[in-house]
Amino acid sequence: MGPVVDGPRAGAAVPGTLGGMPPLPALISLAPHRSLLPLGSRSRRLGLCPDRGLVVDDLDPPLALMLDELDSPVGPAALLDRAERRGADRAAAVELLEVLLAHGAVVDAAAARRVTGRRAHHVVLVVGDGPLAAGVVTGLARAGVGSVHVEAGGTVGSADLGTGLIEADRGVRRERAVARAAARLVPGTVVTAAPQRLAPDLVVLADAQAVPPQREQRLLGDGVAHLAVRLRDGVGVVGPLVLPGRSACLRCLDLHRAAREPGWPGVATQLVGATGRADPACVAATAALGTAQALAALDDTAAPAVLDATVEIDVTAATLATRRWSRHPDCTCGGPRHPPATCGAGPARGRLEP
Repeated sequence: MGPVVDGPRAGAAVPGTLGGMPPLPALISLAPHRSLLPLGSRSRRLGLCPDRGLVVDDLDPPLALMLDELDSPVGPAALLDRAERRGADRAAAVELLEVLLAHGAVVDAAAARRVTGRRAHHVVLVVGDGPLAAGVVTGLARAGVGSVHVEAGGTVGSADLGTGLIEADRGVRRERAVARAAARLVPGTVVTAAPQRLAPDLVVLADAQAVPPQREQRLLGDGVAHLAVRLRDGVGVVGPLVLPGRSACLRCLDLHRAAREPGWPGVATQLVGATGRADPACVAATAALGTAQALAALDDTAAPAVLDATVEIDVTAATLATRRWSRHPDCTCGGPRHPPATCGAGPARGRLEP
């Protein structure tokens, strides 16, 4: 009897069985951040999460040793050769790797490297006069985004500290302080103010509870993807990710809200440029979520959670709430004059599908 894979998804149908599996990728490894633990000499646990972890039992010792090598990226041919030299049945070894790949416990490591490598060619502009802009800039720099620019006014105050900015930055011009913070976290990183002629792949609109209408119209007209990251009444709000001509825009959200609250336009006008507030823990969590969604947009491997949606994070209540949004019929953002947006870098840009 061969190895037995057990877990919440172990009984799910595996496509391509009985010889129909696609070939193994050129480089494989455990899924990112996945643990691999021995449970005796003939069992291995891959992952700790109740909904994703798998236990592989009845392993011949050579197959158990083969799984142990998946902690680092490895070519499957060499991996299988070593397992076979130890006495493993090669066909059984291939089948085991295919099953683990189909269930997501093992991944195409080369594809992950390609995604990371593409980040070096992306250009992102982060706009904001508060702590969220600093947190997103430093987060993008740590994730390997090649060109990060910041547009921020004023000087650093006490409310800005905690997302990369430190006490020594108090009173320093925000743009300079954010650049210093990125260089502290990632030596060699150069974050600058936006040059006059900048064609970013993504603009992150941080901190402001409402964006000046002129800026939003410019982004829509230029077909530039943009993501809102802000604080509201002590809660973080990330999204929507706007793909001009393809998804709901910020004005769509205001029009939907005005349909329910006739007085909302007057409120929204007062919020333009105003920075929201929240506890330091919420600020840090919102900056982290905003960074993650910006990376999801840039990586273009799947539709980000904030496409046509906003995610509200309340760290005190330990809740995430997602609100879905659609284009408003009275908004002109979906007109043909707006080219489809993209977050890809360079001439061969990929396209995010809503």
